[in-house]
Amino acid sequence: MNVKATGNNPMTLAVVGVVAFVLGLVIGLAVLGWWLWPLEWTDAAPEHLSNDQKVEYVQLVADSFVLTGDIQKAKDRIARLGNGAEVIQLALEETTGIDNLRVSQLATVAGAGAPAAGEQPGGGGATGSVSLVQRLLPFCAAGLLLVLVVGGGAFLYMRFVGGMPKSKGPARPRPDVPQGSMATRVETPAEIAAEAGPEPVTTFKTTYMLGNDLFDESFSIDDQQGDFLGECGVGIGETIGVGDPKKVTAFEIWLFDKNDIRTVTKVLMSEHAFNDEGLKSRLAAKGEPVQATSSGLVEMETATLKVTARLVDMQYGSGALPPNSFFQQLTLEISAWKKTEG
Repeated sequence: MNVKATGNNPMTLAVVGVVAFVLGLVIGLAVLGWWLWPLEWTDAAPEHLSNDQKVEYVQLVADSFVLTGDIQKAKDRIARLGNGAEVIQLALEETTGIDNLRVSQLATVAGAGAPAAGEQPGGGGATGSVSLVQRLLPFCAAGLLLVLVVGGGAFLYMRFVGGMPKSKGPARPRPDVPQGSMATRVETPAEIAAEAGPEPVTTFKTTYMLGNDLFDESFSIDDQQGDFLGECGVGIGETIGVGDPKKVTAFEIWLFDKNDIRTVTKVLMSEHAFNDEGLKSRLAAKGEPVQATSSGLVEMETATLKVTARLVDMQYGSGALPPNSFFQQLTLEISAWKKTEG
């Protein structure tokens, strides 16, 4: 019986080589080179500056020369650039006015002129080497990136092609869940309008429906002149059970008055939550607990404002959770007005 050895399979060796190369590149370049021991430049010589910074350096030397008149120091400073004559010519082209005049004076005393015959524009050989490296760096980086992409793609291809798990079939679409209606301005009920007095009443109607996990409505309260007086709103206060959609067992109804330092909040609770002393006690920290009842009315007052929230419609959900523990639907009619002075 013949047994074929598979340990030296060329394809396996190629995959191992690509993986090793990619890991080495990531560890060496990203982890060691960029994170643990990144390259830091300190005490760099003027010849290593960029051209724009070299021009600024020349301007500083020119300013110093005009003030001190020290020719030798000016020559020494320009010599540190390596290609001082070239940079001075560049500075003459990029400066105007008094700056150009000072650079011209520096060029005269520093003997800056056109590069000598046979001399490279970059000055010395070292500077030319640095410039060459700077030109090649982008190409090297692009090459490394190309190798990384190709190597990573080859690894992923060899790793997963032929070994992809079988599809479990199309995902079952979630059943359509009603998302509730947007808050709309409606006509104020006659009994509330009569109680409000001469000031106009702002009334909004909003509906929560099971599945609207982001239910949070707020309304601005303005006077007859359109000036802002405050704000009121309603949002999810507490949920019960697990899974989606969220099962809301309590809502927070709140009132903010710009003339009052406090924000009044009342917690509208399901029958189950209201009768659960532990849950009721915990929610009481948010505001006064109120049990939700059909056609019930929640009232709040601040220094200058009054709000009533009337339950127009309410339905509990059903399922594995305790009876009357979460809302299937809740429609509120929220009216707000300015209190009569005195």
